[in-house]
Amino acid sequence: MLSLFQNVPMRKMNLNLGWLVVIIPLGLLIFVVFPEIQDKYEDYASRKATHEAKVVVLDSLLNLAQPSTRDLNEIRKLETQVRVHGIVLTKERFLGLKLGGMFVVFIFMFGGMFLSGIWLNRKKNAAQNRQITFHYEDPSSDAIGQAISWVAISSGGSNFLSERLKKTSRGFTIVSSSKMKFMAWGFFLVGLNWFVWGLVEWMQTKGDIGFMDIGKLFFTSGGPFMLVGLFLVLATGAKAYFYIRKRIMVVDAKKRSFQEAYALQVLQKFVAGNSSGGYYCYELNLVTDTGERINLLNHGDKDYLLSDMVMISRFLKVPVWNRGVV
Repeated sequence: MLSLFQNVPMRKMNLNLGWLVVIIPLGLLIFVVFPEIQDKYEDYASRKATHEAKVVVLDSLLNLAQPSTRDLNEIRKLETQVRVHGIVLTKERFLGLKLGGMFVVFIFMFGGMFLSGIWLNRKKNAAQNRQITFHYEDPSSDAIGQAISWVAISSGGSNFLSERLKKTSRGFTIVSSSKMKFMAWGFFLVGLNWFVWGLVEWMQTKGDIGFMDIGKLFFTSGGPFMLVGLFLVLATGAKAYFYIRKRIMVVDAKKRSFQEAYALQVLQKFVAGNSSGGYYCYELNLVTDTGERINLLNHGDKDYLLSDMVMISRFLKVPVWNRGVV
């Protein structure tokens, strides 16, 4: 018996680990980061006002018709101070703009990931979700079932919902979750923010910029983040398409007939981690009539994976072979 999206008792405390993950960084931002930013800005504003006052004094001395020796010495001193302090203040201003833009992107990325996680959990635990009885087939009673491997296709996998089955006007598609999309666009926007402000800083401080200069700036500032983000954005596209009326699916970049689908295989695997020790995640694989295995889903949310498994099994009209996923 398979329980899909089984309701969690509502008597649990509302303050769970998810909220703690938000409260801790939020407290650091409010009580540590924001006061530090305010102090830095006030110091910058004070030094900028002093710099502007020296510029005014320098202009007045330069306009003297017959400056004295003392005035000439003061002019030389102020010219050096104004030039050096101007360069320093300009660098600090653009650094602040870069960090500020990155902070906004982080709010967008992590805020979006957190809110999408809340929405998915509420959807999973909604009261209207129903329980169904689902029977798995025994692979040992089938020739292909006896021959296929039960080793995971992919050695890696996420410990959260990273992809899901989505209904479309023509059938179904497997797409990345909103959390993955926020992460991908976050990487790209962090790099874009750093590169654009670096480009503006160059043009304001050095003037014209050539092709080689742009390339150097790109790969020494936000360019690598932009490339990683672009790769992730492209990777978060649709993984598979299922066209119900035409009985055609596009899986693993290959068009196949529904008749080629023989069974679904669901299995559990352990992904080793560097510091946390690792975690369990789950694979849903399509088994073709030739015994080929093709991965459809690979993530750590068992409830969503099993729910999508039932849906795919129904419209493909194939059995499911399960080993160890309960």
